[in-house]
Amino acid sequence: MQRSTTFRARLSLVIILTFVAVVWASLPAQGADELTFTAVEKDGSKIWEGGGTIDLKGPVTLKVKNTLTAEHGFAIDTMKVKDVIKPGEEKTITVPLEDIDTTVPAHRVYCQLHPKHVAATIKVAGR
Repeated sequence: MQRSTTFRARLSLVIILTFVAVVWASLPAQGADELTFTAVEKDGSKIWEGGGTIDLKGPVTLKVKNTLTAEHGFAIDTMKVKDVIKPGEEKTITVPLEDIDTTVPAHRVYCQLHPKHVAATIKVAGR
């Protein structure tokens, strides 16, 4: 009886761990190649909130949203990105690997229309 209960418990654990591994493997690599940025105002300063770490193994997808009432620039010089995001607009920008400067450890994300706005940073894994 004891042996049967132990076997069932172990079998259940194997099934659960297998399910978790399958689900984990099917999830998109959020931190690796997809980042989200939102234009917001905090403590009287307008900023691009967001960022994270990329691994530079493929194109980088940037999901950008402007929650403010004026247009805001979205620029990353080291990724050849320069765009204007309208109030309330959400935009997805895909940056091919060949447009990314792979020699820098971090990429500055800023508003080219308003130089005093606070910049964000994208870090490169392993640097």
